[in-house]
Amino acid sequence: MSNLSTTEVGRLSHTLTEFNVLYGNDTSKCAVVELMNQTNDILDDIGWIEANDYSGHKTTIRTGLPQPSYRRIYRGTANSKSQVSQITEKCSMIESRSAVDEVLYNSYGSKKQAYRNSEDAAHLEGMRQKVAEDIFYGNNDVNPDSIRGFSVRYSSPSENSRVIDAGGTGSNLTSIWCIGWGDNTVHGIYPKDSTMGIDFKDMGRLTEHDENGLPYEAMVSRFQWQYGIAVRDWRAVVRICNIDVKNMDSTIQAILIKAKNKMPANVRQKAVWYMNEEVKTALETQAVNSKNVHLTYGQFFKSEEVMALFGRPVRQCDVLLSTESKLL
Repeated sequence: MSNLSTTEVGRLSHTLTEFNVLYGNDTSKCAVVELMNQTNDILDDIGWIEANDYSGHKTTIRTGLPQPSYRRIYRGTANSKSQVSQITEKCSMIESRSAVDEVLYNSYGSKKQAYRNSEDAAHLEGMRQKVAEDIFYGNNDVNPDSIRGFSVRYSSPSENSRVIDAGGTGSNLTSIWCIGWGDNTVHGIYPKDSTMGIDFKDMGRLTEHDENGLPYEAMVSRFQWQYGIAVRDWRAVVRICNIDVKNMDSTIQAILIKAKNKMPANVRQKAVWYMNEEVKTALETQAVNSKNVHLTYGQFFKSEEVMALFGRPVRQCDVLLSTESKLL
């Protein structure tokens, strides 16, 4: 099976892997950045494009095609044109600060920078999880500071043909997502003239204040991330909702076939599946059945052990809840 190249997930855009922030010769901090590649794989797959505005990204989508006319000899034809609409996708900004008390920092002696790096790593992990969560569940109708995530855009199987009801009920429901990344389909955005991904700044030794307003000296790191999602082609995302994680069987594969075929063929060939650990484990267990030819292992993302479903890679996103409300 062929390797999934960067071209398959968007070429003009860039993934976070391509833009890992390097900190000079301090390889310990470079290792911290690699935490971005853990269990919310969507952050490693999504292509990012610099927005054409400072607060978001204005994009034009085609909403209608020119209509041809019947023509007779010696009769003219009316001009026609396509219909387009312009939308603006919003960016959000999150920030985190790590403040290590200077006395504690110095107490680690030659290991003090390693200790500080470990504290920074916790902040990076928290930001990673927050962005992944926003990509799926961000709701700027409820929180104006958030982005408009996939769940808000694809929220009803009765109103959106790209949302498929798996029929589950109860309190253990989740979703599987099929996303076709690309510069003209779905991609991440970051504000014009800003930094892609995490913008790290070592603030050095600063005076901080405790809960009583009393000062102390600390070594401070600041992390900032500005991000958003642009859905230029609504057909490039399909959601399978109402999946009962406690009662999954092989019938889910028929629903998955339906989901992938909802996408245009050229987008389907580049799509990636996203699901949480429980669903991925259930599908992977099915893969050990020798009669199951649709669940295989292939070489994607420079790995030969990535599970593939109908030829497309399966990726794990632990921010996907198993306690979603039933969608109608």
